Amino acid sequence: MTGAEDLLPADEQARLSECAREPIHVPGAVQPHGVLLAADPATFEVVQVSANCRQLLGAEVHAVLGRPLEAAVGPGCSRRLRTAHAAADDGTVPALRARTGGSPVDVSAHGSGGFLVVEVEPAGTASPARVLTGLHAATERLFRSRTVEEVRTATAQEIRRLTGFDRVMVYHFHPDGHGEVVAEDRVEDVEPYLGLHYPASDIPAQARRLYLLQQSRHIVLGPEEPAPLLRTAGTADATPLDLSRAHLRAVSPHHVQFMRNMGIGASMSLPLVHDGELVGMVSCGDRRARHLPHVLRQACEVLAQQLTSRLTALHETRQLSRRLEVQQVRTRLVEQMAGAEDVPDGLTRGEVTLLDLVPADGAVVSLDEELLQVGRTPPEADVLAAVERLRSTEEGNLPLVSDALALERPDLAELLPSTAGVVFVPFGGDRDYLLWFRREVVQTLDWLGDQSTQNRDTPLSPRNSFASWRQSVSGRCLPWDPVEVSEARELRRDIDAVLLRRAESRLAHLGMHDALTGLPNRRLLMDRLGHALDRHDRGSAVTLLFIDLDRFKLVNDSFGHDVGDALLLHAAHRIKHAARASDTVARLGGDEFTVLCEDTDAAAAGVLAQRIVDAFQEPVELEGRELRITASIGVTTAREHHRPADLLREADSAMYLAKEEGRNRASRFEAGLRYQALRHLDTEQALRRGLARGELELHYQPIVDVPTGELRGVEALLRWDRPGVGQVPPDRFIPLAEDTGFIVPLGEWVLDEALGQLRTWKSQGHLPPGFRMAVNLSPQQLGSPAFVDVVQRAVERNGVAPSEVSLEMTETTLMSEGSTMSEAVEALSSLGVGLSIDDFGTGYSSLAYLRYLPVQQLKVDRSFVSGAVPGSRDVALVAAVCGLAQEFGMTCVAEGVERAEELAMLAEIGCDSAQGFHIGRPEPAATLEVRWRPRTAAGGNPRPQ
Repeated sequence: MTGAEDLLPADEQARLSECAREPIHVPGAVQPHGVLLAADPATFEVVQVSANCRQLLGAEVHAVLGRPLEAAVGPGCSRRLRTAHAAADDGTVPALRARTGGSPVDVSAHGSGGFLVVEVEPAGTASPARVLTGLHAATERLFRSRTVEEVRTATAQEIRRLTGFDRVMVYHFHPDGHGEVVAEDRVEDVEPYLGLHYPASDIPAQARRLYLLQQSRHIVLGPEEPAPLLRTAGTADATPLDLSRAHLRAVSPHHVQFMRNMGIGASMSLPLVHDGELVGMVSCGDRRARHLPHVLRQACEVLAQQLTSRLTALHETRQLSRRLEVQQVRTRLVEQMAGAEDVPDGLTRGEVTLLDLVPADGAVVSLDEELLQVGRTPPEADVLAAVERLRSTEEGNLPLVSDALALERPDLAELLPSTAGVVFVPFGGDRDYLLWFRREVVQTLDWLGDQSTQNRDTPLSPRNSFASWRQSVSGRCLPWDPVEVSEARELRRDIDAVLLRRAESRLAHLGMHDALTGLPNRRLLMDRLGHALDRHDRGSAVTLLFIDLDRFKLVNDSFGHDVGDALLLHAAHRIKHAARASDTVARLGGDEFTVLCEDTDAAAAGVLAQRIVDAFQEPVELEGRELRITASIGVTTAREHHRPADLLREADSAMYLAKEEGRNRASRFEAGLRYQALRHLDTEQALRRGLARGELELHYQPIVDVPTGELRGVEALLRWDRPGVGQVPPDRFIPLAEDTGFIVPLGEWVLDEALGQLRTWKSQGHLPPGFRMAVNLSPQQLGSPAFVDVVQRAVERNGVAPSEVSLEMTETTLMSEGSTMSEAVEALSSLGVGLSIDDFGTGYSSLAYLRYLPVQQLKVDRSFVSGAVPGSRDVALVAAVCGLAQEFGMTCVAEGVERAEELAMLAEIGCDSAQGFHIGRPEPAATLEVRWRPRTAAGGNPRPQ
């Protein structure tokens, strides 16, 4: 399909240009069904108000402008706005229910241009509880849909059931910007639009930008005119108020006419956004001028977000299946290349060819200026001329993918007259390439309304009729499959690898080089290091750099070894590129590399090390995902009587120092590092022995109900009493266990020990109803493929219910999207195990993502609770987190309660549970049991004594 502009006549292009200049974000007015106020966030004094304020506020403009906000919305609502605005990270306040002018209203607020914009709308008669019940039922029905088509149709049906609108449509935006109606639910007497397309100009670029800022856009075309915004008399700043995020923003006259031509009195648009891009929309329309209250709009927003989530998941599943199929073809091509006389034969003359990897009319491969073809291709002279033109104009912006060569690259289309689309992928030294060709395919599109001037009152006005209009589109080939194109790009890496292996074989030194990267391996490095030290004895300076990629194991665990190997190739390339031609860059194994520098003093080696650190600052793009990885480097300089193993060990110790200092840096070897390395090794070995010898034990810290003080659970905390040393602080041995991977078996022991203690307490009848055992998890545990089975076996072995177990994870761990950790969290939730976000507020949680996580509890980090003073931002933040937890149906636990005043503060703001030294310190199980004895012999709830 062609770009929307190319399908439209000149007058439609002029209309698109005019719309692009229309300042729809600063209309200076609002829709008349609501009232908008702008207040100074420091003084809460109203500086602007819409002219219709008497309609909902019961007060004239002069009684509102220049007065405190509470004069308009009442003192109670004003206080709630102040509190919510102070606690909001982005300045956005969700809708609050209030009464103004004697009527129930919804009040929402957000920041804009240094002002607090407050919007007041009629609350309507919809019961929030009933809407929530309807939303729950709609969600259940939606999740029973299994295909893309079913999910889209079900969403349209459920939103129409909630809103009662005449028509609900789901739009899909194609890459060129034009849309297609892919699902619809409507009353019988309105015309069907399913399957019709509409031009990109129906939603201009600036309108699309606004849709990214709002989860819904509601328009009501009543008989009243838009209400202008009035300012305080004498205001010097006449800058229009930015209403980009305002629900009540006035409607463009073009869009008003568009809606009236379609017979729509009210509409609601719900953008479908993925990775910051508008990919579709749910459009609701009704012939009546109906106003939907906030609670109904929010319910529809939730369904639209679930639609995006489900579509994304289904698309990724389908893409993964397709990628596996194409990867199998690529694997067979690689096998053929390895066994063929030369690489082009393996790509064009085997059982599978380039046309099986990327279906096309024909393809060519050029290697060492020799061209080999398969299928129907243009004459060789035309191909060579087009490639030369491409290289001279693209300036390295390759590969090239086009399905409309005549439109996008007419200069190439002139040289390839029979070709409509190409995929061009260079490889090797960029003089070699793969090239696929496709011929033209004529398509027909059914449009929503004739685009000609006969269907308009004026050349620049909207269409009058929206009856189906058919158009033929030519000059294009079938679109290229992104998965196939991605694999074509990966194939060039495979070709390079095959050519490299053949070169290594010809040079007869494969045994001295790393098979993946082609770099010298440990054997060759140690040989060259020995010769370099011989020369050092004769006066030549020798320096060794030891490079380790930071958190590389997490990449392997999360995305698989294929992605890990590709990342290692990128790492090797960057190190090689940063090093000098005379240096030896080697890979020792895993993610460890070295650079051997001769005739190089310490200062020059430090410059080289920093250059390598800087080389890793740019992200790596692999299989459509952007990965960021850094490097830690240890540097050491040879001294008298150094052996190769000594130099390697010192550089390794310096590298570990760089990791301890924060990673992503270089550190020099100092004499004290040898002792530090030995101490770390000793601690690690002692920790492993200590687990086997019973030196480790669990202490338990109580968690109580804030209103009643009754025990709700305990958190299991690991302690180590090392013989001859005493108590080892957890912050000394836990990070060491994580760095060495010992955290996985250690975490299994903690889980089993804690659940065993839970079983003992249950058998003694000491536990109150709803008691939970909380156990902390490490990211490495969640990243382990067997972890879910470990949890299930521990629960079954100890005879406890999954609901009695609460697994605590930090925000950073839980928000690891796209990794096996997300799958593990879902699987744990399916087991019935409780999930809790620990240290909430210190990470980077996405609240939009949080509402879909299977989490039952938020734990507010101790830094916000300990020492909190009434009226402080910490108290407001804790209150906001408690409110957020309640809104999402979660419980909230405050950590770090060290004073009675802090516990009283938590009771006042409605926090559910708390823990801290004021309530009880971590203690062994036997000590803590004394605090659990029932208050009465009649079986009262146990509580701390």
